[in-house]
Amino acid sequence: MSDFVHIRTGQDYEKITHIGGVQTTHCANRFEIIAKPNAPVLEEDAVHALREWVRWRNTQMLSDAGDMPS
Repeated sequence: MSDFVHIRTGQDYEKITHIGGVQTTHCANRFEIIAKPNAPVLEEDAVHALREWVRWRNTQMLSDAGDMPS
């Protein structure tokens, strides 16, 4: 399978990257890494992707909380 990036926006936000046998999925409430048996998972790239997702999710939670009436 070739490398790819899939992004769907809106309420059902989803970003999937598939590079070198390692698939990373980012959704509103889920971060997942799936690797083929012999695919190397680069720790630095995995941690970087997780940090980006946590920042994005926290930003979304704060903006959603700000939309609530007082």
